[in-house]
Formats: sequence, structure tokens, C-alpha cells
Amino acid sequence: MKLVSSSTASLFPTPLDELTFQFEDLPRLLRRVVDEALQGYDLSRTQWRLLAYVLRQEGMTQTELARCLEVERASAGLAIDSLEKKQLVSRQQHPEDRRVWRIVPTQRARGLLHELRETVDEVYAQLFAGFDDAELAQLRGFFDRIARNLKD
Repeated sequence: MKLVSSSTASLFPTPLDELTFQFEDLPRLLRRVVDEALQGYDLSRTQWRLLAYVLRQEGMTQTELARCLEVERASAGLAIDSLEKKQLVSRQQHPEDRRVWRIVPTQRARGLLHELRETVDEVYAQLFAGFDDAELAQLRGFFDRIARNLKD
């Protein structure tokens, strides 16, 4: 597929427009499916992602979590507040900096991890149904190349 040709430059949408629109629609659809799957746990996709980071690396700060989630620090704080109210995380004072709080999972979060993992894995199975390992590796390579192209 050519990026732009004189014969398609005047068409709208072009084949690359259509491909890009489809590519942009996938994250929205995935967010909706994940949000629906997690609804029974009273968790949003953002809360699940934050909880996953906290379970993987205990003691991350709000700033570190915001960076991982690619959200503003205040948005991460709201998600932390919500998870704290649900008794899934707690704030512990940083041992070297009293102004900083480390976010740690609670026993309740650890107890839910298996169920949450199964629920999210079901979404992933639906998402990647019919793909073999070689195709998934190729897809990852395409995504990596697109990311590099956008960073250049």
C-alpha cells in the first residue's frame, strides 16, 4: 500500500485513513470490553491497570504510577483514592521522604488477583482468538515499528 499517490490524494477517506480509523477504534472497543468484564468487581480498566502495577511492584509512588498509566498525577490519585475506599490498596509513608506515599496492595487485592487475572485473560483470549504465536509475534513487531515511526 502506497502512503500517498496522486490518484488517491483527492479521495476521502483514503485507504490509509480507513486503516488508521480502524486502528484508533480498537483501543476504544477494548476499553469498553475490559470495563464490562470488570464491572462485577466494581473496577474500571484504569483501576485494574493501576492495581496490576501495584501488585507487580509494591511500593510505587503516585507519580510513578501516573507515569506507567500515562495519566496526570491527579488522575492517578483519584484512582488510588477509589481503590483505597474499596480496600484494595493502602498508602504507606515512604521511609526516606515523609512527603511521599508508597502504594501497596492489601490482602483483599491479593485474594482477588486470581479472579481478576482469569477475567482479563478471557478478554485477551477473545481479543486474540485465531492468532497463533507466530502471528502474535509479527503483530508485536508491527506495533513496535509503528511506535518507533511515531517517535522519530
